[in-house]
Amino acid sequence: MAGAEFDVAIVIPAWNGWELTEPCLRSIAAHTPGDRYQVVLADNGSTDQTPTEGVALGANLFANRFVHHRLPENLGFATACNQGAAAASAAHLLFLNNDTVVTENWLPPLLDGLRADPRLAGVGPLLLFPDDNTVRANRVQHLGIAASQNLEFRHLYEYFPRTHPAVNRRRKLGVITAAALLMPARLFQAENGFFEGFRNGMEDVDLCCRIAARGGHFSVIPESVVHHHTHGTEGRFAHESENLRLLRARCRRPVEDLYDLVLEDGFEPGFTPWLDLVVKLPDHRAAELDRRYQADPAPDRLALLLDQNPLWDHGHELLTNHLSERGMHAEAAAAAYFRSLLCPGIRAYEHCLRTARQAGFQDMARRYSQTLANLRAALADQTALADKARSLAASARHPALRAALEEWQAV
Repeated sequence: MAGAEFDVAIVIPAWNGWELTEPCLRSIAAHTPGDRYQVVLADNGSTDQTPTEGVALGANLFANRFVHHRLPENLGFATACNQGAAAASAAHLLFLNNDTVVTENWLPPLLDGLRADPRLAGVGPLLLFPDDNTVRANRVQHLGIAASQNLEFRHLYEYFPRTHPAVNRRRKLGVITAAALLMPARLFQAENGFFEGFRNGMEDVDLCCRIAARGGHFSVIPESVVHHHTHGTEGRFAHESENLRLLRARCRRPVEDLYDLVLEDGFEPGFTPWLDLVVKLPDHRAAELDRRYQADPAPDRLALLLDQNPLWDHGHELLTNHLSERGMHAEAAAAAYFRSLLCPGIRAYEHCLRTARQAGFQDMARRYSQTLANLRAALADQTALADKARSLAASARHPALRAALEEWQAV
């Protein structure tokens, strides 16, 4: 904005969670070059150390570039962001969750990407899961949000490896997450910010849908990397159903971009036996991978092939079996769990249950046992499945989605 004091205001909404906010602030100070940015901590009535230690640390790290905007009570994500934005003085606003940790030189690629394309309404960094020694460490958490029919939104290529080609290209998107979202302050104000009728969910989808309805679009800039712990705020999904109903009332014609996005990257939509929509590897590509591995069945090649082809279901099964045969039961359970995330299916869940029991992971075994019981009950209700298939067929417009339904019906 004209007369803005800074290029960017980093607005961090927080309600308690000082153990997350502190490393977030320190990472910004350590990895953000220059002094043309401002940090606004939108404190949603926190009752932990945030109002005291947050103020002291912010002033120490950022001096007069730090603003502690205190709300009288927890008024929710949207209100905190809107008030934080109002307290800022910058040409651009960067909304950043307090459960994030930024990496070296993360901000310049975002600004460069936004400035290079006047058609862009906003950009975000590549969000990775933290390096926490779990199966998802340093894997993709957010690369954009894709919409399918009936206003279903999903994180594109969640759990893909950081090095995959599909992760490292920019694409036109209708929605990105506000966990890390850079946009012009003028545009945010013109849209009246986040709609405050939502309760800690769907605020970002609603804002993006409003902008997309007027021809705007978004992109993720993979050269900028931020680690995201996810679900750091207590009660994050407590109002999911109400938020989705409100979104459907406000956003009636979203752009269904999932199918075209995955087709561009060599994948395709598919359905589980219980008719959940998934992204899958085309059968001919899976068969080619099977042939390549059979020609040189060295177990050490599996991890490399799966990094290159994370939706290769049979490859995950082969790796899990190999680890089990070597007596590496904990590693086998982790591999089976990862398969269930990327390639959900009855066999994948059965594999999870079996390896969890072998590894002595009782909680995991109980969860997958219950999941399998629920899914088998759903599959036994042929009437309900047929009704769901008819409903999907009636609303399916994209040829790839209709083809996936036809394939499901043929099985």
